[in-house]
Amino acid sequence: MPNPCGTTIDEMKVLLHRAGVGFSEDRSGGLMIDGGPDDYLIEVDPVRGLRCLFGVDMEELRLLVSGSSNEDLGEDELQRVAREHLRPLFRRYQPIFASAGFEERVEVDPESYAIAFAKSIDGVSSTDVVEWVQWCRRAGRSGGD
Repeated sequence: MPNPCGTTIDEMKVLLHRAGVGFSEDRSGGLMIDGGPDDYLIEVDPVRGLRCLFGVDMEELRLLVSGSSNEDLGEDELQRVAREHLRPLFRRYQPIFASAGFEERVEVDPESYAIAFAKSIDGVSSTDVVEWVQWCRRAGRSGGD
């Protein structure tokens, strides 16, 4: 059954497999793909589109910052630390993704803080989506260098 992007996830899975791109499926039916050496995640979702996410796990960050102390950071302070932690990656990748037409967003929930570079796949063929995924993986390997 076609989804809003004019293709099916099943078609994209076949094309990704043929291209040698490993992926896993999330609970909502989207695909998750390893992005590269900076440990970012590429997501393909029929509704949210193509997203390249650079993020941190908030609980891991809380443990890293507070260590063995009993200091409990507030959510605002923890988000500020997460933003500062991701700033070098943002500076490195933002020009690459912006020049390719990706929009940047900050996505925050209780478990994670992420900078997302997103591109709509509405009306885009499976083949083109897979090409964009491969472009994102190459961008991750080049790291702006």
